Amino acid sequence: MANTKHEDAIMKMGFDYFRDNILKFLGIDHEFAEIGPTELVELTIHSLYMDFTFLTTDGIYIHIEFQTTDGGEEDLRRFHAYEAVYSNKTGKKVITYVIYSGGIQKTMTELDCGLYRYCVKPVYMQVKDAEEVFRDLRKKRDAGKTYTEEDFARLSLTPLMYQRAERKDTIKEALLLAKCSKSRTAEKTEAILYTLADKFLEGSELDEIKEVVAMTKIGQMLMDEGMEKGMEKGTERGMRLAEKLLAAGRKEDYRRAAKDKEFREQLMKEFKI
Repeated sequence: MANTKHEDAIMKMGFDYFRDNILKFLGIDHEFAEIGPTELVELTIHSLYMDFTFLTTDGIYIHIEFQTTDGGEEDLRRFHAYEAVYSNKTGKKVITYVIYSGGIQKTMTELDCGLYRYCVKPVYMQVKDAEEVFRDLRKKRDAGKTYTEEDFARLSLTPLMYQRAERKDTIKEALLLAKCSKSRTAEKTEAILYTLADKFLEGSELDEIKEVVAMTKIGQMLMDEGMEKGMEKGTERGMRLAEKLLAAGRKEDYRRAAKDKEFREQLMKEFKI
């Protein structure tokens, strides 16, 4: 899938948060100066798309790649090509971190290039459990506690962690939990989650995620009603209703719920929210 989609506004909103919080959570700890370009055009007019690049204050580009499969030597040759072209174009050193998901726990990290060896730094997400993150954050939500920056960083990465459910369902759950907060960090978390959905999902699965992103209308309406009544849990009730409708596959009902107050109340009673 072409990375040009990642230039969508919702993705741009999450760049700084991804760089300053999520990368540090993964142990990729550098002082960054700016975001680097990700499209490389060779003289043969072949476009090479990198996932993320960031320039450090030391003048080194940090290149981030997300992988759900282990392509072995083929992947390393591709990453090596990225680095060679990028270094030639910028005149700077490049370090590549590869964030592996999809159950991958060990990969080939070095490539024999004759007089030298090329290497990448792997980060394995399989050692982290998405459901454990969800359990922790559900408890916090139900107890009325505020999510921390680290909580949001963990939530942003759940689609890459070990997961029992399908990836699209993991992304849905993460988005719904992020929507329980109205903070700027929550919005950036949603941006990162949507970016991962755009990278890993296609067709009807990606359409489902887009609908989840749009479901914020229900929570906003309930929050507005709650503010009028002096209540503080309108958003939480809206997100729970969205979760229930989504789990039951009732897409038409949650679309109608966004516009019909009486129907929303009927659904609240039905699901005992």
